[in-house]
Amino acid sequence: MTLKELIKFEINKSIRRPVVLGIFIVILLIDILMIFFGTFGSEPTHGMPYSKEKVTQLQQEQSSFAGLIDDAWTQRIKDLKNGILNNPANQVNKEERKRITEELLAQGLSEETINSPDNIGRFIREDVLSGREFQRLEDPEVASSFYKWSDKIGKETAEYYRETYEGQKGEALASKAEEMYGYLSNEYKAYYDYSWGWSRLHAMQTVLPFTIGLLLIVVLTPMFSDEYGKKTDSLLLSAKYGKSKLIKAKIITSFSIAIFSWLLIQLINIATIFSLFGIEGSKAFVQNWAVNQSPYAFTYLTSSLAVTAMSFGGLLFLTSMILFISSRSKTPFISLIISAIIILLPTVHLDIFAGRVVQKILMFLPTNILIGVHHFKTFEAFYLFGNVIMLPSAAMAVAGILSILMVMGAYFSFKQHQVEN
Repeated sequence: MTLKELIKFEINKSIRRPVVLGIFIVILLIDILMIFFGTFGSEPTHGMPYSKEKVTQLQQEQSSFAGLIDDAWTQRIKDLKNGILNNPANQVNKEERKRITEELLAQGLSEETINSPDNIGRFIREDVLSGREFQRLEDPEVASSFYKWSDKIGKETAEYYRETYEGQKGEALASKAEEMYGYLSNEYKAYYDYSWGWSRLHAMQTVLPFTIGLLLIVVLTPMFSDEYGKKTDSLLLSAKYGKSKLIKAKIITSFSIAIFSWLLIQLINIATIFSLFGIEGSKAFVQNWAVNQSPYAFTYLTSSLAVTAMSFGGLLFLTSMILFISSRSKTPFISLIISAIIILLPTVHLDIFAGRVVQKILMFLPTNILIGVHHFKTFEAFYLFGNVIMLPSAAMAVAGILSILMVMGAYFSFKQHQVEN
């Protein structure tokens, strides 16, 4: 048999098992359901599930403020807000104002403080404060503080590294943080726009361990271990087309299935999300300073490209790891259990994983590299040989090296098994 024929045979053998079809249907359902009903705290929409009415509302409101965040843009937001607050028609009547004033005086506030323009919101009617005309200004008002927050996070990060690491290491890491956040606060021009579709696309990366990860566990863990369990490894490897050709066919088959599955899920996500949530927002900034303090000057488009590249590297890393485990396991069940633990454990939120050092170590596991988004959310770096290396670069380098070593390990492990038999 030629290598091409062997690859075709291995693909058919891998995907035509009934359990594979069942798992494939399950992961598609998981993926689609999460697009519609998933609540992701990292989104600027505060983790809301899909709603056509909410999408339309946010598109209309936020797109009306689309533009570069500069002094003129910020002043426009302030003027709109002040116009609502200072409109007498929006304020409470005299009796209600008197009651509120008496309550504040009883709490120890002075009349000067109570009547300050900064406290005008205390005397605005509740229906006005909860109305869409006022509420629609909340998100752009937060966005107007982009440069202030960039500067604040940069200084706090630099201070952390100087206090944590003494000498040249601490200074180098702190200086790098100041440089990256300083660029965001002083030179970078952030763009505001409606971007729920792009943020949902990013959020769906966190579902990959339960879709692609689950599929690869089922499909790839028997790749070598199944031959051990059925005692067919010696027969296959001693056959006329055995040895290197068979092992190459299994490895090529594994990566082909993994890449095709990953591409399929990514395309389904892109098509479904953009058709539901809209494609606007590619130029918008990605930072959400409560949960995403990214030092990278990314728009949602450039962030998506970086995350996709990281995720693809994680896919190759994950595939290599499963193949290596399969080649070292005597039965598919053992291979499946070990792979499942390694892949799914990083997704479990345990107190032992809460520390900063532990979190940084977990970023090098294939599951988190497959997800991709977490590596860009904070400033994490290493000081090696006098140079500052950012976490995404370090993770990709380690993933690349380990992937090569594990594929070679799987190759020689299965080949050596022939000799032992």
